[in-house]
Amino acid sequence: MIATAANAYQQTQVLTANRVQLIVLLYDSAIQSMELAREAILTNNYKDKARFLDRSIAIVGELSSVLDFERGGEIAVSLHRLYDYMVQQCIQANLRHNGKHLDGPVRCLTTLREGWQVVARQEAVAHVGS
Repeated sequence: MIATAANAYQQTQVLTANRVQLIVLLYDSAIQSMELAREAILTNNYKDKARFLDRSIAIVGELSSVLDFERGGEIAVSLHRLYDYMVQQCIQANLRHNGKHLDGPVRCLTTLREGWQVVARQEAVAHVGS
């Protein structure tokens, strides 16, 4: 029952989010998935390790696929490189069964998430003011 309510809340959150909020939610999910993958590695839970690393790679891949290189210029190119690094580190964490490979990607995602969170707050303030 609680899981169902949490899923419903999460679905409502996604359906009502604007683009910036959606990016923050994707970062949240990627960070959470990497943390869960790291925990699965520590407990030798190979099934969960694979599931959460796959989810992490899918989310980072989605973030990369929506980059607008025309409008984003060098920032988009840099983000693309960063996302590629994150995917490679997820693959290494899987191959080497070592959660330390997720430290860098989690740090990067956390920093990027904080930046997007600032943008989301600024948008919310601008929206209330208009």
